[in-house]
Amino acid sequence: MDEETPSAFQPDAAIKTPGPGLTEEMNPIWLRAQHTIRGALDASKYATWFEALTPLSMTDGVFRIATPNRFVQSWIREHYQDQIAQALEQSLGAPCQVAFVVTEPAGTAPNETVTPSPSATVSPRRAAANGQTMFNPRLTFDTFVVGSSNAFAHAACLAVAQHPAQTYNPLFIYGDVGLGKTHLLHAMGNHLAQHEPHLMACYVSSETFLNDLVSALSHDKMDAFRNRYQQCDLILVDDVQFLMGKERTQEEFFHTFNILHQEGKQIILSSDKPPKEMRGLERRLRSRFEWGLVADLQAPDLETKVAILKNKAGDRQMAVPDDVAWLIAQRLRGDVRHLEGALNRLEADTKMTGQGVTADLVLSLMGEIAEAEAKPTSIGDIQRVVTDHYHLSGHALRSRTRTKEIAHARHIAMYLVRMQTHASLPQVGKAFGNRDHTSVLHACNKVQSLIQDDGCVKEEVDQLLRTLQG
Repeated sequence: MDEETPSAFQPDAAIKTPGPGLTEEMNPIWLRAQHTIRGALDASKYATWFEALTPLSMTDGVFRIATPNRFVQSWIREHYQDQIAQALEQSLGAPCQVAFVVTEPAGTAPNETVTPSPSATVSPRRAAANGQTMFNPRLTFDTFVVGSSNAFAHAACLAVAQHPAQTYNPLFIYGDVGLGKTHLLHAMGNHLAQHEPHLMACYVSSETFLNDLVSALSHDKMDAFRNRYQQCDLILVDDVQFLMGKERTQEEFFHTFNILHQEGKQIILSSDKPPKEMRGLERRLRSRFEWGLVADLQAPDLETKVAILKNKAGDRQMAVPDDVAWLIAQRLRGDVRHLEGALNRLEADTKMTGQGVTADLVLSLMGEIAEAEAKPTSIGDIQRVVTDHYHLSGHALRSRTRTKEIAHARHIAMYLVRMQTHASLPQVGKAFGNRDHTSVLHACNKVQSLIQDDGCVKEEVDQLLRTLQG
């Protein structure tokens, strides 16, 4: 085991003595903390960093968590330690320290494992030498449930993993949040690490690429930045939609893409939208993203949702009867995040109460969620989301103030109301300070034009829609 790294000392929580079955005792505490953390992060970050963590023990007020390798330990410690400690404190009802423990492979000396900086990329070649992997070991092709909604994307990813740079290059996969993009990226990485250990791969989000670029520019280390990515045999970039509107980042990404492609390296990209809809992206990059194969992921149908639930319940060793799985699938909307959330609620409740998983239990726990999902979006909902997003008061949208910031937010809000509700133009005008219906029509037309011409505005609207839907 590696050394433990606790957070800053807090007064002791209730002490538990380690012993057989302690991990099972920790699970309800950890599940409640996971639920809190999951609600604060997007699906890709949660899947990448938290699904591989395992609760070990709690003694002398220290909650110990196992990490699969030193890279994950270092990243979690630097970026999420305080967040985890707060979530555990909320779950326990008392303060605690957090220690992250690396489970070393047999025969590996702890002092031989090098922890890279959070912004550094780790290749399967180097990972194999240290018993590490930068890919979540639970996200493989075997654990990906294939249905009609994702069969094409799954087949394309498997073909690329089996024959990198020989089939589709680049491979561009897109789909909404929670449909499996990150799972497929990690599945490809895990397959290559196992079957092609001589290849160097790096997995980054576009946010990490941007942060690396900013750091390199500020420290005059652009050569090192370029070499780090260009030495890869395969590069997997998650959430490339965040490149939109960032000219310098796009410039560097364009040159990196060209060099990798010219040298026969495999490029895999994921996004929440297809290249043709990425309005804030340079045309030359959009063109290159479409050079290879573009594959989409759709929301799973009912049968696939049931299969996903049964698969994930099996991973947790939960007995979920078929009728209960069908009930959950029918009551919750299609993305995997909501299905996992339902299982988390069920698992925590059954472990704490000792009850089995029944239809009555599902109805009692899921009723509020299903009701909230069925509730239509109102004008008030949209106004609250918009004012929160732009840090305005609710009165600002209804006022006669015409400053650039308030007018822009008001126009966006009017446009969303017309998109998401059945309100007429006069009704919308009345909700925004008794404005004339022609003012509402002008605002909607203006926003529609901005969405087509300005990628940043389109991303704003998409983010607001995701917030409303979530």
